[in-house]
Amino acid sequence: MKLVRWKRFIWQLPKLPPLDQTLPAHFIVRAAARDEAKAVAHVILTAFSLDSTWSDTLNLFRERLEMQLDLAFSRESTPALVITHGPRIIAASALNTEVEADSHLVSGPCVLSEYCNRGLGTALLHASLRQLHEAGLTRAAAITKENTTACKFVYRKFGAESASCEYSPALVAT
Repeated sequence: MKLVRWKRFIWQLPKLPPLDQTLPAHFIVRAAARDEAKAVAHVILTAFSLDSTWSDTLNLFRERLEMQLDLAFSRESTPALVITHGPRIIAASALNTEVEADSHLVSGPCVLSEYCNRGLGTALLHASLRQLHEAGLTRAAAITKENTTACKFVYRKFGAESASCEYSPALVAT
């Protein structure tokens, strides 16, 4: 079995700086509706499965990710944020507002591959952190694999602190 190294990122939400970029008008960031759970899960799982840096690990935590998505849509007032291009959901970020959660960003910002490198992940991360703050959290955490795009380029933004951590994604939390 290959050794997987994990990083935990922590943001102090009251200190969240403003987003210094605006998305083109044809991209809309909004809360996901409950009836969009399948579409959101499809975007998130597609983004993970098409990202080669996750190919060795996805099978370990896919079941947990699917369970966390189901929980988000059953208990959260805003289960996820999405970015749409017309009627199509092209990016999604599922949320967990439990104060003691290991990761408040259930999936992190997931963008379909044909829309990558346009600032959508950064915009979705900022919107997710802002939504968590509006939900009453003062601190947000996310866990990701080292050397992923999120670890190297996205999660480092907005004043994040990071450290290596122990994480067992195959274990299902209740």
